[in-house]
Amino acid sequence: MIRDLRSALDVLARAGDPVQVVDAPVDPRVGLIAGIFQTISGPGRSWMTAEQPLQLYRQPLHGRFPLVTGLFGSRSRLRFLLDPERHHGTEPIPGARPTGPGNAALLLNAIAAPRPVTRGPAATPRTVIPGANPGVWLPATTCTARDPGPTITMGLVHARDDAGRANASVHRITLKRHSATIGINPTGHLARMIAAAAAQGRRLPVSVNIGLDPAVYVAAALSRPAMAYGDDELAVAGALRNRALALAPCFTNDAWFIDHAEIVIEARLGPETEPEHEADAPPDARTMPEYLGYTSPAGPVTTLHVDALSHRPDALYQAVTGPGREQAELLGAGQEAAMLKMLRKAGIGDLVRDVIASPAGGGHLLTAIRLAKTTPADDRRVVEAACEAASALPAAKLVVLVDDDVDPRAGDDLLWAIATRFHPARDLHLTAELPGTPLDPSQSAAVRPGARGDDPDGLTARQILDCTVPFHLRDRFRRAFS
Repeated sequence: MIRDLRSALDVLARAGDPVQVVDAPVDPRVGLIAGIFQTISGPGRSWMTAEQPLQLYRQPLHGRFPLVTGLFGSRSRLRFLLDPERHHGTEPIPGARPTGPGNAALLLNAIAAPRPVTRGPAATPRTVIPGANPGVWLPATTCTARDPGPTITMGLVHARDDAGRANASVHRITLKRHSATIGINPTGHLARMIAAAAAQGRRLPVSVNIGLDPAVYVAAALSRPAMAYGDDELAVAGALRNRALALAPCFTNDAWFIDHAEIVIEARLGPETEPEHEADAPPDARTMPEYLGYTSPAGPVTTLHVDALSHRPDALYQAVTGPGREQAELLGAGQEAAMLKMLRKAGIGDLVRDVIASPAGGGHLLTAIRLAKTTPADDRRVVEAACEAASALPAAKLVVLVDDDVDPRAGDDLLWAIATRFHPARDLHLTAELPGTPLDPSQSAAVRPGARGDDPDGLTARQILDCTVPFHLRDRFRRAFS
């Protein structure tokens, strides 16, 4: 049913969730993202967690392609895009009820049965522009006036090393006046590939794929421990679709690109770095807003050496709206799969009914686990397993355990469980301080009790809140309406 971005939009429209078309001219570099956030936020609604509309801007004032945003703007839409055949009936997306496994189990099943990609000549017609300046061609967006520049937010980088191991991951790519930069996690798979190529005196050829089958972006958000180094995210996407993805050779370098991609940048990555901002930027320059809703000090990032740009006829450019629901849903899908994998490893997979990464934590920091205990011994088992699983996930910070009668997708239901089923003296469990994420300012050494000035950022204890009912008290905690 879904083969690429275009067919995904068609399937959504047939299911009652059509894209909202905006024909008025808009400037993707000034106010577009802020305007979306102003529309969805208000009393009782946070722009970090509010569902985001699916919109198509036909006349961006910069770039030469229409702009799509909001594709991952709700959990129900993402679930539908992953598994449309198991949404029964003809209900619109907001009311659709998925059957089958939850998102985490769906992804783990795909990881366990990957469908390797196929490689051959390009099947989709394309226009190739050697030496293109992406800043001229692409309607890249900015979030705030302090952004380093127009930023590609849905650029999926595909690369292979000499051993044939592949990596697909999404990175922010800033378009400067005369160059482009890319933010890369120094401990990630792509960084290892770049370092290996540099050790041989060469740059790593890559493709940057924009506008894809949504399953590809979700698979690219998977990370350790759900995925290991060398595991192919595109093969996982193939498993989700039950057919192999097709790769085609780049026109100007030795990399491969995803054949159905709307737009492709062919480029190379080496050890060269440069400031993310232009030379005339103010001294207090910041990054674009990170997924947790904060900015970080700007610094040197990797240079993206662009060789060419290619695109399909009538191509669409896809972006996410910076921090907020879209990024939380994408990152949360990977977090849920990793958490479920570790809970199964800890021996309570049979008790887990669902794993929900809350958008309030950006899809990473706050995770709820819905459980169905069957014996008194499960009171201890679930807590021990949750501590073990959370300790293995660097992005985990707050894990809330709830019973099967609580819907962790509903924030107020989760707070109700904390308010009525959590006893701090008994139900709060802390791990030792472990590596976390420096993008969370509460994990900085500046606010950590006892930390010295030269201590590293990104350390925190995992917090497990056991909001499940003691097994022998189930009748006392029975809800009046369930």
